[in-house]
Amino acid sequence: MRVRLETDVLANLEAGRRVYVGPNRDPAEIEALNPGVKPRLKLRSVHTREEARDLRGAEIAVPLDEAVPLPDGRYYGVELIGVRVVTSSGEMIGTLREVMSTGSNDVYLVRGPDGEVLVPAIADVVQEFDPERRVLTIDLIEGLR
Repeated sequence: MRVRLETDVLANLEAGRRVYVGPNRDPAEIEALNPGVKPRLKLRSVHTREEARDLRGAEIAVPLDEAVPLPDGRYYGVELIGVRVVTSSGEMIGTLREVMSTGSNDVYLVRGPDGEVLVPAIADVVQEFDPERRVLTIDLIEGLR
């Protein structure tokens, strides 16, 4: 079945790995992944077009505790939800509420006292993430607010 990949960590989708499908988070085993231009995923439990069609729009997820560990300094988007976002001068911007995947880079939706701010997840903006304190430090750039 065709899928929209929202990860660049394809090791989480290798054959034999378990994923969880739909609102009930039903477990399923991956049979194969073709990550090409139009990614396709084959689940061992899906045998017909009708079964695949029934899953249209369903989320396919890998829980963080079952995900492939990332190298130091890299984090899954779900690990960033709820962190405080501050500027390098210490100004509170708000709380990171959503990680949006775009074509070129992720964008963080931050809600704070001044409303919503979209923060591009690029090296010129994101300066540091302290996972223990759950603080993301950014440098504001022109037009960010």
